[in-house]
Amino acid sequence: MKSSIRRFLSGVAAAAIALSGLALGVGSAQAETIEYPGTITVTASNGTAGHTLTAYKIAAYNSGEYAATDGKLDTSTFKYIVDKSDESAIETALDATSIKATASGTLTKAEEGLKQLSVDSSPATYGYLEGTDTKTSDERKFADKLASLKSSTWTPSYSKELTADTNTKTFTATLPEGLYLILDTYTSGQDAANSTQSVPMIVGTTFANTAITDPGDVGKVTLKDTTAPITKEVVTKNSTAQDNDPSSFTTNNDPSYNTTDTVYFKLTTTIPNYDGYAWDPTLNNPKATRQLSIVDTFEAGKFTDQTVVSVYDTTKSQQLTVKSDFTTSAESTTSSATDLNKLTIDFERLVNKAQADTSKNLGQAWDGWESGDTITVIVSGKLSTAATTTTKGSSPAGTGADSLGNNNTVRLEYSNNPSDTSSKTTVQGPIVNVYTHEFTIHKVNAAGGNLQGATFQVSTGGTPLKFTKDTTDGAYVVDKDSSTTDLVSDSNGLIKVKGLKASKDGVTYTVKETKVPDTYLRAVAPTYTVTLKDTFGNDYTNPARSGTATKAGDDWLTDLSYTYDTTQDVYKLVTASTNDTSAPTGDTATVKNVTSITQLPKTGAAGIAMFTIIGVAVIAVAALFAVRARKAAQRA
Repeated sequence: MKSSIRRFLSGVAAAAIALSGLALGVGSAQAETIEYPGTITVTASNGTAGHTLTAYKIAAYNSGEYAATDGKLDTSTFKYIVDKSDESAIETALDATSIKATASGTLTKAEEGLKQLSVDSSPATYGYLEGTDTKTSDERKFADKLASLKSSTWTPSYSKELTADTNTKTFTATLPEGLYLILDTYTSGQDAANSTQSVPMIVGTTFANTAITDPGDVGKVTLKDTTAPITKEVVTKNSTAQDNDPSSFTTNNDPSYNTTDTVYFKLTTTIPNYDGYAWDPTLNNPKATRQLSIVDTFEAGKFTDQTVVSVYDTTKSQQLTVKSDFTTSAESTTSSATDLNKLTIDFERLVNKAQADTSKNLGQAWDGWESGDTITVIVSGKLSTAATTTTKGSSPAGTGADSLGNNNTVRLEYSNNPSDTSSKTTVQGPIVNVYTHEFTIHKVNAAGGNLQGATFQVSTGGTPLKFTKDTTDGAYVVDKDSSTTDLVSDSNGLIKVKGLKASKDGVTYTVKETKVPDTYLRAVAPTYTVTLKDTFGNDYTNPARSGTATKAGDDWLTDLSYTYDTTQDVYKLVTASTNDTSAPTGDTATVKNVTSITQLPKTGAAGIAMFTIIGVAVIAVAALFAVRARKAAQRA
């Protein structure tokens, strides 16, 4: 309110302060009034989407009869003319202020009162005590009262809807020059509109008198709405962190995990500007209870153990307390397209400065916050053993949900109508993805036939991983809570290993055959390693990328590579396929078992090893015959 009043009064309204006006009777002036055109331009910094603005005439300028001095309005020649049908409403609105106007000479009470509206001296935004609906200026009191009359008893003599321009983010209208009340009707929408309904505004049109060449900012005003962002990114908890303060978490641009790992997400918003909004510390009046909540949604079935880790007003370095400043709730369903795993953090108690309720174990809400404070929430979830696994990436990087990953999204809901706090704007936030991977062991015999019953272990850093078996596809999935370390090939000779972490520097897994099927040689059972290395591309559209941050923790997997080391496999039993004897390069390794040394490959180190074994055997047999021959000669 302050900006609109100040801008207008700098040219027009200031001229009405302590003016006597022209010596014309009201009736005569209205009868002879000629309407001259003026314009109003409203700048919508947060966009025009969802807003419909209508201008309602309060009073006309005096029919172009005012004059200019040095290009500026000659205030001694200016006054307002109020239409008879509008007088009662304007007088009632003036009575809500500290202005004590009476009819004087040719001027009505309404016209005298409008002259006394002064430049807004309130330091608070929009003319309210900051963060409240307490009015601190006569202009704000007048505008709000007149708006309430428009909703109930006042039918203005003239009105016109302004035209929106989405490209320039402005509303404009050409209409009879005068002073107008601008009211906003707002409809929210997840994609188009991220704003609130403007508080009532008063603005005067531009001057029709072309002799006024220096009109100032007359005819211009900024929409008195507000917006709140919601950002989201994947983060990692620092190993040295002592607590769950958001500063203990850093952006993670390599979001690759083992299944059953805990994944952390950081959600960030700001407390909206609640100037002009009522609040109810008892939370009993829905239309006077401010709303603010974050709804975090994990992809259905892909995460478990969703938890709110910490909540802070990071502007004030204040940790917020559950059941005093906010409440949480979770919802899970498994119904086809409506699958939800929602975690709601509701700040209704905070923004209404709620009272304590010992009967419900609810504490007094902290009241030290201010509009614009940053609220940071850390949430976590375990990557489920049912998570989507992948053997490849997408190129180029995309935005939104990646079908190869496991996604998590967020939305913000907050009051958008000063007259009805239960009406909410919903802001859809970014979708971020996390990934986990897989590889396959294909167990075959020397002829390339599928081999069932071979047992393997997979380890990292010398520690065998634990697995649970997927009842759907029979795959072995990493599960820290399991006790199973043995993986056994099925009737197709396959062992699918899922839920594996990769990294940009590579994560190395050692694959060791620990038990061969009956009749197969245990002594030549192979061991090899496979290293999973990933590459990511950042989603630069994520609003978490701001300030000095060049990247958000929102990355798409663009490449996944498999590098094998078969140094320990001296018999060359680990190959790319049954038909390709080279080392594997993709996500599947073929691993042979043999029943005799004659089935070992006969080239390279394996061939040398085989012939060494045969040579040793021949020497042993020769030595045996020599011993027997010597003994026979001695008996003879």
